[in-house]
Amino acid sequence: MSTNFYQRALLASDLTGDDDGAGSASEAQQVPSLDALYQQHRPALLSHLQRMVKDPHIAEELLHDTFIRLSRMPALSSIRQPKSFLLKVASNLALDHLRQCQRQPDSGGEEELAEQASSEPGQLDLLLQERRQRRLREAIDQLPPRARETLLLVRYRELTLREAAQELGISQTMVEKHLKNALQKCRAVLQSDMQ
Repeated sequence: MSTNFYQRALLASDLTGDDDGAGSASEAQQVPSLDALYQQHRPALLSHLQRMVKDPHIAEELLHDTFIRLSRMPALSSIRQPKSFLLKVASNLALDHLRQCQRQPDSGGEEELAEQASSEPGQLDLLLQERRQRRLREAIDQLPPRARETLLLVRYRELTLREAAQELGISQTMVEKHLKNALQKCRAVLQSDMQ
């Protein structure tokens, strides 16, 4: 079935550029080229996609989409490094998929995360950590501007309270107040996730 699909794709996109009717033999030679690329690079691409999306069914769909894109290329002969090209296309499709998943609201809780986790013992911990980091970023984004600036200066840029006060043009006491406020709000968000 895949050969038939590739033949139709090649004929539809006219990869050979022959218009004189003698191109059918040339077109037949192009089909093994696409099939050869598929046969040669499928295992590596599938493995790469599975590592990225952590779902074998999604990885198969993305692999299929990768070769659909390849079949629509105007000239396969212009691809100098097919493996690199295919990896780039597959990676871009996987990243698009992951971004789309992130845009969708979280509908499930810890049970959904447990279902997504593979049999690897650290996978669930990694998913939980990623979720906590995402929630922390959201909490930081929702802080008042001064509290957010103070937190970022002290915790991420590792400035002292005095240096942060000088950078912000406020007193050290105000830096302490803003930092305390920011930490309390972030802690509250993280604790609400734990319950």
